[in-house]
Amino acid sequence: MALPTELTDQILSYLGCGREKPSVRYLNRLIRAYIRRVPWESVTRIIKRHTTPATELCPRLPEEFWQEALQYGTGGTCFENNLAFFTLMNDLGFDGYLTINDMEKPACHTASVITLNRQKYLADVTIPIHCALPIHANQPTRRSNEFHQYTIRPEGSSRYAIERSHHPKRRIFTLVDVPIPLEDYRRAVQNDYEETGYFLDQVTIVKVVADRLWCFSSMDIPFKVEGFDKTSRQEVMVETHALAKSLSECFGMDEDKIALSLSYKQII
Repeated sequence: MALPTELTDQILSYLGCGREKPSVRYLNRLIRAYIRRVPWESVTRIIKRHTTPATELCPRLPEEFWQEALQYGTGGTCFENNLAFFTLMNDLGFDGYLTINDMEKPACHTASVITLNRQKYLADVTIPIHCALPIHANQPTRRSNEFHQYTIRPEGSSRYAIERSHHPKRRIFTLVDVPIPLEDYRRAVQNDYEETGYFLDQVTIVKVVADRLWCFSSMDIPFKVEGFDKTSRQEVMVETHALAKSLSECFGMDEDKIALSLSYKQII
């Protein structure tokens, strides 16, 4: 599932990154750039599901994902988003694999595991986790950045608790450190467009903007966007008649795309 070389070059330019030899420092630089340019959002999957009757044609695979990101400032939810990031990592020479992990429900969240010099690192651009986290089977590991202190706590049987410090919900998810074959992963992406798929019922957008993590959910009424850093929370109320425009300005996404997804959910 390699990307065309020209598209990879365009993506790197979009992220503000050059080509480098794979390293932890480069991986962290790519994660940091990615979560500031590519949102976690349900806008695109809502539109794709409403405009594509056959679920087998719904998955937005990496080339489509990236072309839309470059044109419209879009992203996706975890199944497509982490696949797009992982495919880019592969094209840049990183080794690793995709995982499907547990939250409140089993097999509902994905992430990448990248291997560098025989050391595994968790890379998840959709929560997002703001840096690569080293994985050790026999001891907890911790990493801090401007948002959280992260902890990976082994629980046995290739399972790890992924935790964060500055959040009311400390446990983020359970990493199931088992490589998922690409065909199985693609099937999971398709299944996520079925009636039981996640976030098809709500417009949700999350992105780091100006070093705050900004969030919107159409389930939260009255409508607002919330911004978080390590020590504070900011709330901005949004009028329904200006919702698509306000979200476009906040998250840097195409206003028409946002408006279309909101109309499908009968919000505007």
